[in-house]
Amino acid sequence: MSFPASFFFPHIISIRALAGGAGMGETYADAVPSIAEVKDEAQLVRTADGAEVTSSTQVTVPLDTAAPLGSLVTVWAGQGAQRESVVLRVARDENPPPLPSHLILYLE
Repeated sequence: MSFPASFFFPHIISIRALAGGAGMGETYADAVPSIAEVKDEAQLVRTADGAEVTSSTQVTVPLDTAAPLGSLVTVWAGQGAQRESVVLRVARDENPPPLPSHLILYLE
């Protein structure tokens, strides 16, 4: 049995992948749309440097999505809840078919 991508990823987000940083601040790639599942839920997460911070949104995207730590993600585009948030943590979840393998982006 297979499922359409929209079953697992019913939303569209925009990702501006972190391209680098220097003395003048971070630089980002152009925004790229991605299928996703967006869940607004406050959750305590640990960042790469070990700090505990609150993630307000978790976004599930296909495994091959480019969204390194520090990237900017826009959720709920065109809606009252639209916002751009920083990726605080990235988790990887690999599954056997028919479930899709995916990344979970924890947003600020």
